[in-house]
Amino acid sequence: MAAGAVRRPGEVPVTAWGKTRKFVRYDLFDDTFVMEDGIWDRLENRDSVVMVPKSALRPAGEGEARVFGNVMTVSSGNHAVAGVPLVTGAFWDLCSLGAEAQSDVLSRRAVYANVVGDTFEISQRGASTADVAEMDEWLQALGCPMRRIVLSDRVDETLEFYSRRGQEWRIKPLAWTPEEMSAALRASVSRLHSTLRYYHSVKGVRFLTLRNFLEWGASVRSDPAAFREGLRELCGPGPGDAPPNVLLPKFGPHHEVEFFGLPPGAAERTLVPAALDLWTRVRDADLSDPRALADAAERFDAIAERFRSLLADPAYADESSPAFLEAVYRHLTGAVYEADHDALSRPFDEMRTALPGATYTLGNRFLHDGADPRTIAILDQLELDISHGDRIEWVNVYELRSATERVRLGEGKTREIVFKTAWDPLPRHRIEKRLARRSTGYGAYTLARTHAFRALGISYGRHRLLARNDGATGEVHFFTRDRYPGTPFSQLPPSAFRPRDPGTGVRDPSAPESADIVRAVIVLMGSAAAENLVLKKYTPDKASPSRFAIGKEIVEFGYDARFGKEMPLRVRLCSVRGTMGWPDLSRTPENLGRCFDFYLRRYAEVVAGYASRHESADPWALADAFWEGFASRTRQFLWNYRNRREWFDGYNPRLFGDYKFAEKWSFVLWALERQAEMLPALSEKFTDFFRAMREEGGNRTQQP
Repeated sequence: MAAGAVRRPGEVPVTAWGKTRKFVRYDLFDDTFVMEDGIWDRLENRDSVVMVPKSALRPAGEGEARVFGNVMTVSSGNHAVAGVPLVTGAFWDLCSLGAEAQSDVLSRRAVYANVVGDTFEISQRGASTADVAEMDEWLQALGCPMRRIVLSDRVDETLEFYSRRGQEWRIKPLAWTPEEMSAALRASVSRLHSTLRYYHSVKGVRFLTLRNFLEWGASVRSDPAAFREGLRELCGPGPGDAPPNVLLPKFGPHHEVEFFGLPPGAAERTLVPAALDLWTRVRDADLSDPRALADAAERFDAIAERFRSLLADPAYADESSPAFLEAVYRHLTGAVYEADHDALSRPFDEMRTALPGATYTLGNRFLHDGADPRTIAILDQLELDISHGDRIEWVNVYELRSATERVRLGEGKTREIVFKTAWDPLPRHRIEKRLARRSTGYGAYTLARTHAFRALGISYGRHRLLARNDGATGEVHFFTRDRYPGTPFSQLPPSAFRPRDPGTGVRDPSAPESADIVRAVIVLMGSAAAENLVLKKYTPDKASPSRFAIGKEIVEFGYDARFGKEMPLRVRLCSVRGTMGWPDLSRTPENLGRCFDFYLRRYAEVVAGYASRHESADPWALADAFWEGFASRTRQFLWNYRNRREWFDGYNPRLFGDYKFAEKWSFVLWALERQAEMLPALSEKFTDFFRAMREEGGNRTQQP
């Protein structure tokens, strides 16, 4: 308890689900703390906290002065154990509300939290963003560090509020790897006061899985008293004659305790009535009597078997299965209540985790505890980069996650910076990436390639090279570029191909695909393929050596005046890896033939796969559209090159290291002219490969 708090005389006992707790009161200036007696000496995992403004508990009448301060309750039970007595007036003189107002305060004004270790995890539920922010600031004013206050819910309005403070890192990020989901499940395990274990969601719902139900149920034979106590927790009356936990409404269609994995309504129709009936038989029974004990065990076994048979997916019985992991995680985070969710596929923006950074106030930077040197360097660079007289309003720094990059948070290769300045009407996005090699020469080689190809017309954005010393391994190089708006071609959802309603801007999920959009996307991919061939992207990675259509082509949608609607507008390349990587630089017809065959085979494979996903379109029409984009983009590159031939031919930047830039660049320009001259022959090759892919199901593999 904070220094200076004064304890009010007396105690208030509260009996809930068969257990009596004593609550004591402390006052600190205008604030009041009602706590289960001695709880600070034995804080357990997920102890319940309720925070309410005093003005909501005692509204000022006409001519009366407003009541200031807040009330916090802390209990080892669920939130109702202390929340209900608070609003009903059982705790001293803190509340004077009618029944309807009591319900409104609990559902709309109360801010709920749980103590997890040394951290407050706030669950927003029905509270407003303003109320959540007020209680967050109050906790900080009481001396709780910002890093020890976490917001569990990802509510759009609240996300926006904390993003504008540069504090999105304080909102619990979504997990998207099995390891992260497993860790989230372990952290959510809680209990009320019996041997029952639950998975506690951010909405306050406690999910009882079949395994945990069976583990507790085994006590019917080994420890009948513990079994009875657990059954009381599930089916006994709540405080103030509230319904039992299995019937007490909590959030959406769910109750305080919910049998996990059942179809909607199945538990209320079958399991809950059977459990309530078992409670009436066990409540006053003498379980030392073998017949009474056998009857209770038999009835429990029947409920457990019924529980298993009702599971929507049999895999939910196995808590090590991916199906169980993903389903429980969706419930714990509240994603299950969203209209459109997919547990297996995360949008790009969810594949990032916010990091501690800084809050900017009138241009002044206030660093957050936990901001690492790399983030501080990013902020330094931003501050130097903005125009004289402009100022940063807010910044959020994220680490972009990769399923193949198994490193601790903060050690990943790529970060995204989202920031807003006073003179910019829209936020700006930048990508910062650590280069694969530490040498100064490699950094210069990377930038020389991006500048050269950007001048030639390749759709790279402007890159800048940064060098930092990490204090351990010496100089480390990064590059930054603007983040390109749009979605990777390989991740375009089916909805992207449906037209938007011109009035509402909403896509109708039942509407057929737009033939215009389907064609326009593959035309853009044809132009991206022409760029890919000019770049000579190649890596020894056998899974995708050409680096084409693996998520590095970003398709941007926007309004197209030619069509009078939203359409795919352009495609940008977001990766430098593999550029000028073709292993043979000999200028021979044989090498050129191998090179063109290698890339055209991959392009045919991509178009064949695209056609199979859009069966309403004519596959050959899509192939023609792809080649239209390829040919027109190739001619554009040739024009750009010949219009400034002397500059491109003479380009030979000074590079440290044996990167053979001049030799590779000369080969690229020579091959570009051959690519343009041979377009008719290349079209025939592409057609032959496409026909073969169609006949063989697109299962050809690449070999250089």
